[in-house]
Amino acid sequence: MKRLFIEGKYEGKLVIPKSILKQIPKTLVLTLPVQFLDFLEPIKEQLEQAGKKVTLFKSRHGKHLGQILGCDVYNFSGKEEAFLYIGDGKFHPTALLYENNKPVYCYNPFNESLTIYDSSYLQKLKGKKKGLLVKFLSSNNIGILSTTKPGQSQSKTIERLRERIEKKGKKVFVFLADNIDFNSLENFNFIDVWINTACPRIVEDFKALNPQDIEQYLN
Repeated sequence: MKRLFIEGKYEGKLVIPKSILKQIPKTLVLTLPVQFLDFLEPIKEQLEQAGKKVTLFKSRHGKHLGQILGCDVYNFSGKEEAFLYIGDGKFHPTALLYENNKPVYCYNPFNESLTIYDSSYLQKLKGKKKGLLVKFLSSNNIGILSTTKPGQSQSKTIERLRERIEKKGKKVFVFLADNIDFNSLENFNFIDVWINTACPRIVEDFKALNPQDIEQYLN
C-alpha cells in the first residue's frame, strides 16, 4: 500500500511576546514540530535580537534542521542552558527532558503561554513509572501494544519480549493496531499492566511501560 505524507503547516501568526522572551535563558536549543517550521528563521532572528544565543536542534531522522520527532530524541550534547520548544502538548518536551539534563521551555502559540518542564517534573514522572514497575512484578496478565506503522513495528522484538515475560509465570496478550487508541484499552479490564512497543513517547499520559523499563527484571 502506497503512503503519501503531507506536511501540515500552521497558518496563523507566531511571534514570541516580550514578556515571554524575558523568561527564556540566554543560551538555548530551538526546536519545533513540522507544522511550525515555516517560522523557524523568524523566531530564531527574534530570539537573537533579544540577546539570545540560539542553536538549532538536529534530529537523526527529521527532514529539516530544527525539526523534532518524538521517536527520535537523544542526548543533545552542548553547553546550552535549556531547550525552547514551540508547540503545544507534553509529547516532545517530555522526550527532551528524559534524555537531557536540561529544562525545556515550551511556548504555546495558541494561547501564548510558557510552561517549563524541569527536574522536578521529571522526578514526578519517574515516580509514576516506579509504581507501574512494582505493579508489573506482582501482576499476572500483561498486555503488549503493537503497531503496524512503518518504522514502529517490532514483531521480532515483541515475540522475544512475550517469551521472556511468560518465563516469569505471567500471561501475555498481544494487541495489534495501526493507531493505538488508549481510551479503548479500558475495555480490556483484565489486563493488569500494559507494555508499549510503539513510539516510546506515547505512554507519558497513559499508564504504560516501555520494554526498556522492565529489561532488568527479565534477566
